[in-house]
Amino acid sequence: MNGKVERFFGTLKSKLDRWEVDSLQQLNDALVPFRFWYNHVRPHRNLDGRTPAEVWKDDDLDFRPRTESWFAAWDGLLTGYYLRV
Repeated sequence: MNGKVERFFGTLKSKLDRWEVDSLQQLNDALVPFRFWYNHVRPHRNLDGRTPAEVWKDDDLDFRPRTESWFAAWDGLLTGYYLRV
């Protein structure tokens, strides 16, 4: 579990290094889309290209996206396709 948390914070820090935060409230508001991007949009190499949400759902047998939506946040630093099954 510790490795998962370290990976999450490492990714968060690398993105925050390239994005200007003006206030604590802005940072708090920005964590919601970051968490969504990290868990539902960004494919993870160690999860065979799947997102954590796909792994947690554990629906490997029938993964055919029904809808595809472009996701962008943090002035374009967080981008990718959100695939809904």
